[in-house]
Amino acid sequence: MTIIELKECKMINGTGDGSNQNDFLTVQTAEEVSRFFRTVEEYLPSSLVSLDNLAEHLGIKKVYVKDESNRMGLNAFKVIGGLYGISKILCDELKVDINEIDFDYLLSSDVHDKIKDFVFISATDGNHGKGIAWMAKKLGCECVIYMPKNTVTSRVEAIESLGGTVHVTDVNYDDTLRKVEKISNENNWYHVQDQAWDDYIEIPNWISEGYMLIAHEAREQMLEDGTSAPTHIMTQAGAGSFAFGIAGYFADAYKENKPHMTILEPENAACYFESVRKGSYTTVSGDLETIMAGLSVGEPNTEAWKTLQSVTDAYITLPDYVSARGMRVLSSPLGDDQRIISGESGAANAVGLLSLLDCTDGKKMRDELQLNEDSVVLVFNTEGNTDPEGYENIVWGGHYPTPS
Repeated sequence: MTIIELKECKMINGTGDGSNQNDFLTVQTAEEVSRFFRTVEEYLPSSLVSLDNLAEHLGIKKVYVKDESNRMGLNAFKVIGGLYGISKILCDELKVDINEIDFDYLLSSDVHDKIKDFVFISATDGNHGKGIAWMAKKLGCECVIYMPKNTVTSRVEAIESLGGTVHVTDVNYDDTLRKVEKISNENNWYHVQDQAWDDYIEIPNWISEGYMLIAHEAREQMLEDGTSAPTHIMTQAGAGSFAFGIAGYFADAYKENKPHMTILEPENAACYFESVRKGSYTTVSGDLETIMAGLSVGEPNTEAWKTLQSVTDAYITLPDYVSARGMRVLSSPLGDDQRIISGESGAANAVGLLSLLDCTDGKKMRDELQLNEDSVVLVFNTEGNTDPEGYENIVWGGHYPTPS
């Protein structure tokens, strides 16, 4: 299996047959998710930004950025999955069909009397925990969040400001998740995790269903902009639940002409890349250190792996400087392109990579990705400056410079 390298980035081609390996990540389900979200008072579609000058500079037709940095005031996308996942949990407990209720039903006094003692618990690098805390606060329920070692203070405070109780552990994300699993079982709390394993499947699948809303919005917005379909989708992966929802949706929406799909991971937490390289589900261990904190996960979502290995065309690992480069590119737009504030785990990694392909050394990887003047690339800015100090150090201070 050939590995293509470019300035410490490594790329490996996918081995799947292009078929979607599930029957629930569909356009029909996404339309049902969209109907439910339209009943949430705080909901508005996030922006789809077309960076036309950047696209021209890169020699491609379009670069679309689905900008989640302002999603429901939380500076990140994960409230979408957390809100929908918890709503499905409550519907299951209350024996109602989510397609027959609105969000206000879950906020009613009658429902509150039944759920007021519920406790929701989760492990997070930051953004997922914010979504769970936001939803728990809306419901008047308790929320307990565990975060891995080296979590920055701003991400802890963001969850605490929403009423969540936060504990920072002395271990990495995957081991923190194991602690949470044990604590939730001991206390009979509701474990709301965007990660599947063994027999813990239903809730993370519900969360990935929620993430399809982002893909559904993007598709409708591209159509409004006169674009019938993206030719390329680049999405970042930690555990892979977000990539699962996005890739599953587009594989169903464009069955006859699936876009070229690329998974991007930090080089120190590249569990999908390693799984493809070794030909089977593989985990990576260690501290998983990376500035892309939201992607610092060493164990693939077992359900996501089944679909992603079938529909993904390429997997690329990125050193931290690529994300830092993308943050600066998005912060300093060309011409009248819109400025986008992207955190380390946001669209910065995809844009940083695209900017590296615009050189002689990048031609081989560019050709393997089938990028040309007709390409329409869709990427996802899953977070804004969730670590303001780190953002300033990179964008203003030039931390993690591109090697010469």
